[in-house]
Amino acid sequence: MSDNKYAVLFDTNSYRTFVRGKSTEETIIAIEELKEAENQKNIKSFGVVIAGMEMLGNLVEDEAGINYKDCLNGIIALINHCYDEAEQAPRLIPQPFMHLCRSFFDVIPSDMEEKVKNLGGTFNDFKVDLDRALLHHKSVNTFENTKNFINTEEEGFANQITNFIDGIKGEILIKHPNIAKKELRLKILDFIENGSFEYIHSMAIICAIAIKLNISLTEHEINKRAQSMYQSFPLSVGFYKWVCSKIVTESIDMNSKASKEKRWNWLWDYQISFAISNSTIDNREAILVTADKDITEILRSYGYQNRVLTITEYLDYLK
Repeated sequence: MSDNKYAVLFDTNSYRTFVRGKSTEETIIAIEELKEAENQKNIKSFGVVIAGMEMLGNLVEDEAGINYKDCLNGIIALINHCYDEAEQAPRLIPQPFMHLCRSFFDVIPSDMEEKVKNLGGTFNDFKVDLDRALLHHKSVNTFENTKNFINTEEEGFANQITNFIDGIKGEILIKHPNIAKKELRLKILDFIENGSFEYIHSMAIICAIAIKLNISLTEHEINKRAQSMYQSFPLSVGFYKWVCSKIVTESIDMNSKASKEKRWNWLWDYQISFAISNSTIDNREAILVTADKDITEILRSYGYQNRVLTITEYLDYLK
């Protein structure tokens, strides 16, 4: 890392690693020390909404759960880490849908904006009064509702990416109805690696958002925005491409038990990848703190190797 201005984003496991073995009081003290060190380096922290939601959803386990303590202290770490004293509110990075709406349609859906504000309020409750926050959010099923939302989103992602690959497969079978299974897989991979994958993926996202916003686009407008999306967010498009290629190469069943446990959360890596782009956050380059091997591999392959650190590397940099 150079002496540029940076915005730092922690993923879920980085917060959990940071708080592991600490009490709530020790977590708060450690975060204050972290913020002081970041101020010395002109680094501003931003909370990733989905990281907070993942930890919030794990509180459904209650105190007996193996993830409960780290996730509870992880939420406390997140809200204290990204809290803006001047604004009296947390600095949050929403899910990419909101960002894409603003970038390509100059619109921020009011319902989505309200949801992000409500989540910020929920996280803040744990900063203001921990015991009261736990009692209240348990009574109104916040933890259970969040867990259900995450499960639904992950299942939707698994189905979406499977359907996307099946669509490519279907187009090839139309042209080559008697193709052998091995040759079919090679042609699918060739399309992903050498075809117009990036454009088609970007176009699909632009069209999906336009439908959601009830906005009509001409073919020229779709093409222009799809090209712009790929140029603006090469990492996110690249991550989706990597996932598709891996599924085809390894013949992965995205609805298997192993996929549900290990691969469905690719969705959150994919969403975080939108924040590490050619644009900035508050005029700052975004740095992702993560130990996730998949997203680290993608970041490095797209030339963003200086934008990703493990929690240990990041803390060493601040010394």
